[in-house]
Order: sequence, then structure tokens, then C-alpha cells
Amino acid sequence: MDREQIDSANLAERIRMGRPGLLITCSVCITILFLGGCGEPAQTEISKDVEQVRVPSPNGQLDAILTREDGGGAAGGWEWYVYIVAKGSHSIPEGAQPVLNAGTLTGGALEWRQNHLLEFHYNIAHFNQFRNLWGLHEIQYVGATGEHDYFVEIRLAPASTDFSLLAPDGAFRDKKGQL
Repeated sequence: MDREQIDSANLAERIRMGRPGLLITCSVCITILFLGGCGEPAQTEISKDVEQVRVPSPNGQLDAILTREDGGGAAGGWEWYVYIVAKGSHSIPEGAQPVLNAGTLTGGALEWRQNHLLEFHYNIAHFNQFRNLWGLHEIQYVGATGEHDYFVEIRLAPASTDFSLLAPDGAFRDKKGQL
């Protein structure tokens, strides 16, 4: 055997012998990743420049938060989100879904009408996403003690009883409500 064949044979032998070690290493990594996913979910910090409005619920258990984030991209702009979190929370649970998202918004305001009813008031809005029901289970991790059957209804409350984003002729209003 020449030197090149011997090096190839040695390399093949090292790879073959290294497989059990590689398998053990991969198993340990997978186990660590799996166990890291258990317990309390990760949190996303709410910075002061992102949080626009925070309104506590009448029973003092929850906060409704209106956030504004840089939309980025070529066009720029803002994205608006509404979240419901535990009272006084300085973070949004990782994976928490907003109850609404708007790309265009003027006059956004939150008002708790009752413990289980949150209204979102606005003048002009283009909603990218909206849902009218939120549950406490969304912010509680598995195994937590609490009321997993506690729900809040979200209601949209436009300032106008007629159109808000469009004019009666179908044209878009500007951010001041003008045609």
C-alpha cells in the first residue's frame, strides 16, 4: 500500500470509530434542546419606544398594550400591534400572538369596557390581522396554576359610523381623514 492509500484507510477507520461518539454527542444536544423547551416560555422585552399605550383591566389582572414597531423595508412606515399581558409585565411571552395588527392607524386607543371586554378605538385603520377572542392560556405556560378558561372579547370601535379607511366612493382617505 502506498502512503495515500494508508492515509485514506486511516481516515475511514477514524470516521467509522467516531460514529458512536458523534451519535452520543448528537443525542446529548437533542436532549438539551428538548429540555430547554420545557417550563416557562421565553420573553420578549417591551422597549419604551415601542410601547405606546398600556391600559389595565378593571379587575387589575391584565394589561392591554398598543405597540408601534418600525415596519422596515423600502417603504418604511410603522406596524401597530395590540397584546394582552399579565398586569405589570415588562415583556411579551415568546410566541404570544397579537389580537390585532394594523399597517395604517390613526387615533388608536384601548378601553376596557368590562373585565372580559376590550375595545379598540380608531379613526383610520388598515388591519392586517384581527381576532375578537383572547384566552389567558396564551400567556400561561403548561403546568401553571390559574384560570385557563378566562377569555376576553376584543371589539373594534371606529370613530366613524360610516367608512374609516375608505371614502364612500372607494378612494383611500389620507391619515388626516381627508380624501
